[in-house]
Amino acid sequence: MHTVEPCDDSIAVDRIHGLDHDAVIQRSQAEPFCFDFVCTSVHPYLNNIELFSRGEQRDDFVVISGREIQNNNIDDGAYLNGYFAGLHARFLHVLSMGQVGGVSICAHPNFFETTFPREGGEWSCLKQALLNPCHRLAELDIMGLEVYNGLSMLEENAGAIPYFPHMGEPCWDDLLCEGVRCAGFAGNDEFYREHYVYENYAPLGFIMVEAALNEADILRSVKSNRFYASTGVLLADTPLVILEQTQIDHHVIRVTAQEAVQWKAMVQRDDGDGFELVSLEAPGLGEQWELTLEGRWKYIRFQAQSINDPLHRAWLQPIYGLDWVDHVPPHATLTTARHDSTS
Repeated sequence: MHTVEPCDDSIAVDRIHGLDHDAVIQRSQAEPFCFDFVCTSVHPYLNNIELFSRGEQRDDFVVISGREIQNNNIDDGAYLNGYFAGLHARFLHVLSMGQVGGVSICAHPNFFETTFPREGGEWSCLKQALLNPCHRLAELDIMGLEVYNGLSMLEENAGAIPYFPHMGEPCWDDLLCEGVRCAGFAGNDEFYREHYVYENYAPLGFIMVEAALNEADILRSVKSNRFYASTGVLLADTPLVILEQTQIDHHVIRVTAQEAVQWKAMVQRDDGDGFELVSLEAPGLGEQWELTLEGRWKYIRFQAQSINDPLHRAWLQPIYGLDWVDHVPPHATLTTARHDSTS
């Protein structure tokens, strides 16, 4: 979530969004949030692209420094080609978490299509920028996509656009089907708004991480996909287990939540005429679901939805199959390779 960091007035950053650093930390630890860690971020413009928010390590809380590059807000709102090259990247937002050994994700990929529509801000444009990254974008090594943004939900509800629970899930599957390894995140942006919290226009977004309470271990776990994203649904301590892998084309996978949910899986599998994205649902509500997956497939990901509120969901990270082939940008020198085993 955004913070306003103390800096000289001549430094070009977004000073409109975000609260004071200490105020954000206090809110993060209080009800209804009760977070163990947060990533704060500032919005530097082109001449201060290395500026990050202030990190902080406490015994009971971790503040991970962050920076959000808003390509369309370069030089106080005027678009002068931007930090990332190419018109497809014009409205691309990239959030970097942690300065050393950190990770970068594509933030709110449909914000300028569904929330504040702008020509050139459609997901189809951002997708092309991610598939064919310029040098600066490639250096950031995008490893994830924000599939939920609380601020987007709030703005849609409070603004002229009719409210609807549109997540970034279609964008996520779109990239995965192109061969881009991509983790899914849920975030809040400006969670400190009172009506955001108390009128419940949008649920809180967070990630549950298998890690010690320090920045280095948290970021290592995120990099290795040892986490899941959620807007309220809590999964079991061991949420996903592969029960059987007796044949190369036969897997039995069990997913578990802490309460009864509606389970769903998105799988890119071979239907005989090529690989297609297929949506599978558990036959009923329950804490567990065991899915038998046979045949050839490239990836599968699971998500759980609350039986009381369709906006409360949890997203596990994708499992990549034997037929997965990594996407390689046209200008890259790498070669694609078929994986030897399920990861």
